[in-house]
Amino acid sequence: MNKDKKTLYEKVYDILLSRIKDNTYPVGSSLPSEQTLQDEFNVSRITIRRAIQELEDMGLVQRQRGKLTTVLPKKTYVSFGDVASFSEAQEKMGKHPSSIILTYTKKHPTKLIKEYLQLDDEDYVYYLKRLRLINGRIICLHETYINPYIGSKIEQKNLDENTSIYQLYRELGLDISTADETIEARISSNQLKQELFLDNDEPIMYRERITYDSEGKPIEYSQNSYRANYYKYIIKLKNL
Repeated sequence: MNKDKKTLYEKVYDILLSRIKDNTYPVGSSLPSEQTLQDEFNVSRITIRRAIQELEDMGLVQRQRGKLTTVLPKKTYVSFGDVASFSEAQEKMGKHPSSIILTYTKKHPTKLIKEYLQLDDEDYVYYLKRLRLINGRIICLHETYINPYIGSKIEQKNLDENTSIYQLYRELGLDISTADETIEARISSNQLKQELFLDNDEPIMYRERITYDSEGKPIEYSQNSYRANYYKYIIKLKNL
């Protein structure tokens, strides 16, 4: 769009966006009040609100009633079609992934998990529960149910804050081939709010994934809850 033909709110949006990008308004800080911005740009409150709404629609800020508008971290982008672990995806984008191991134990799976992992009634699974971090910030909670023929080869000492579970599988001689994944928006439980330090009205993106080896045998089933403000998926479509 020609700069001369931009509307007032677009001009304000461009300036605010520039300030976010150059850290005039760093992540976690608040934008000036609407009144302050009105006075600075000499425009109406409607114009300011429209510009801020654009920023919010882009996932750059978060508005809360009765509070100042907060600048959010840049979202992590993940493309469909990539069978990669959380750690691998983040490292590919130049970010530093890490984990806080909460639990690693054997347990009896539910009927549904037995079906997903093609287990017999007497089989158990290895259950790994981790908080996942990007550059030191808690982003999601991962709960992974590992097929016992693999989990029995993984010891607690093999798991630390820098462990990539897919890399660990490869070191055990597994060839990760495909995965089935579902994604949906969910309202977080009270327990999840505590574990991810969520605000009461903060949404989550919920992912389930079944990962298979090259022979089509399920390796793991995972349930993953992401802070929606920090995570985003990209879908690439082809015209066949």
